Amino acid sequence: MSKQSGSASDKNIKSAWGSFGKGDYDKAFDLFNEATESVKDRSALFGRACSLYRMADYEGAIDDLNKLAKSEPSNPEIFHTRAHVYGSNEQYDKALADLEKVLSLDPENAEAWCDMGGLYLVTEEYSEASRCFGKTADLDKSCACAWLGKGVTALLMKEVKKAGEYLNIALKLDKKNTLAYMARAELSFSNGNSNEAIKDVKKLFSLDNDFKQRFSEQYASNEGDDEDRFDEKDIV
Repeated sequence: MSKQSGSASDKNIKSAWGSFGKGDYDKAFDLFNEATESVKDRSALFGRACSLYRMADYEGAIDDLNKLAKSEPSNPEIFHTRAHVYGSNEQYDKALADLEKVLSLDPENAEAWCDMGGLYLVTEEYSEASRCFGKTADLDKSCACAWLGKGVTALLMKEVKKAGEYLNIALKLDKKNTLAYMARAELSFSNGNSNEAIKDVKKLFSLDNDFKQRFSEQYASNEGDDEDRFDEKDIV
């Protein structure tokens, strides 16, 4: 009987992760929850936490992750996941504490360094963000997100030349990185180089179907604020 229960639980968990991968988080949650109730399986509890996070039930996700953190205090994956949940819930101090925990357990975790850089960007601590993105790039020079982070941080710190260099590297590594095109367009606009900015905005239109509408709405709300930027008809 125990074997059958375990086998059924394993099947449910596998199916749950399949649903999770397809973005069907409600179904994934139901399957993970069923597995958790039938067998005390940590992978089911972790999967349920991930599903709750994707469903924006941050408190529920944190509750499950707290249980896992208590039973597996040396597992960086748990603290890293909880950091994402805390960040989404705007509990930035707790997110930072969890990322520091991850890096104490796994000092060369490039993804955690990159996430910490992103967190420092949100809290406008640009020197710390630059340090974290720099560490990420040192660990993984092929990580486009690291160079994007370095570029955005440099842009916010008004280090124009560096921002351009870093964003170009990010786009060389990932030609579909919409955030990098957006940041580079902003950089070009701020430098008065509307032609280059328009090229990047057009590229964004081709990569992101929703961006054109968002851009048009933003342009309409800002119209007249900066006469030297561009004319929308040049883009559409």
